[in-house]
Amino acid sequence: MNALGLSAEQLAERRLRLHAGDAAAIMAGDYRKVFRRIKGLDTEDDLSGEFRVQLGSFTEPFNLAWTMRMTGRPITYYSANPLMRSIWRALIEDVVTPRTALDSAVELVVCKRHPFMAANLDGMTTTPQGHLAVIDAKHVGRSGEAEILRYTPAGVWQAICAGTDWWGLSMIVGNKWEPPIFQEVDPIYSATMIARATEAWGHIERGEEPPEAEKPPTLPPKPQPKRREIDVPINPDDPVFQAMMKRDNWLPEMIHVMGVFASTDSAHKRWAIARGDADRLMPEDVGLVKRGRIRAKRDGRGFTMSLDKEPTDPQQ
Repeated sequence: MNALGLSAEQLAERRLRLHAGDAAAIMAGDYRKVFRRIKGLDTEDDLSGEFRVQLGSFTEPFNLAWTMRMTGRPITYYSANPLMRSIWRALIEDVVTPRTALDSAVELVVCKRHPFMAANLDGMTTTPQGHLAVIDAKHVGRSGEAEILRYTPAGVWQAICAGTDWWGLSMIVGNKWEPPIFQEVDPIYSATMIARATEAWGHIERGEEPPEAEKPPTLPPKPQPKRREIDVPINPDDPVFQAMMKRDNWLPEMIHVMGVFASTDSAHKRWAIARGDADRLMPEDVGLVKRGRIRAKRDGRGFTMSLDKEPTDPQQ
């Protein structure tokens, strides 16, 4: 069986720069470990016989393809391995959208501002809010805060190299898929990482082997909490609905507001279309069009439409 992992070219590249795999050691203050790896004084770990590592490598394209299928958000897959890219393409044949899901044989990303920092990416995607994010595919035994903390140094490192403010984990937990977890880069942690990487690289450039644990460890910031998802039953007689109303006393008012939103959504969209059409039709040299209570106005601040107040009955 052919083991997956870094090619000979990629192993040689790792001797030219600091990589995401060094992030944990650098943030732990262990510059010496990184120095000895770069200088070839210590051999690279041979992970070809590590079942857990190889399982994660072989499931990587499936992991990300399934995440794209479940979330509906495009993912660009990065792999220098032709077999993995061919598997990726076969898996996404029926989920490719007009925006398309891409792949790249060049998985190495070098930081533009700090070219001694580099990372091999698994993928790039967007968060549910639309932020560009690097995403790592992992096959783990459990998920939770400990796993996020474990992968934070490498995740932040990859985000720095890719020029993004978000990083994510797409995890298969045992035999179960879980929605990806995204974390925003903490600016203080990121700045500390860059400063420490710069210092570690200085030792390498000077050829000065640093002592062990030169710096005190910098712990990853506490993971941002995963927000709850609440699926409220439609039927108010449903026991689950009634239990939710008791458990979360803000839900009844929230449901009322959501109902108002739904009932006015169509009118709001028609309002937006009408306003856009009026803006397009009204010539630039016209400042005001008035008809009854309706006003269409254009000035230096832009175009507005409004309704005058209804006249009050003087008899009341």
